[in-house]
Amino acid sequence: MKEQELFDWLKSEHYSDLEHSPNEFDAFDCTTHEHKMFIELKSRKTFYPSLLIEKIKFDFLIEQARLLQYEPYYINYTPEGIYSFHLNSIGEIEWAEKWLPSTTEFANKNNKMKMVGFIPVSVGVKL
Repeated sequence: MKEQELFDWLKSEHYSDLEHSPNEFDAFDCTTHEHKMFIELKSRKTFYPSLLIEKIKFDFLIEQARLLQYEPYYINYTPEGIYSFHLNSIGEIEWAEKWLPSTTEFANKNNKMKMVGFIPVSVGVKL
């Protein structure tokens, strides 16, 4: 399932007012005004018991959601299910630097150092 398919599924099954971010390269993917959610979507080809999030993305989601008086969410598709994480309720994340691709969806496949954390699927909600 690609991120657009995840968006479409969430819109049809959970959040009928789900809207894409205004620009393709925004640092978030969508919002729902009815549920006051500020959301980042990820589609993973492999299931892992903990899912990666970049610290810069995490911090942005927390801060922007706070400014909007919304709740920050990170929703991941995996082959074993779709997991939703309310970022204000997942507990402490241990952050570490890792060499990762600069981007995941675009032409630039160069690596760079990124600060990342792993969120256990056990702290999420399986949709």
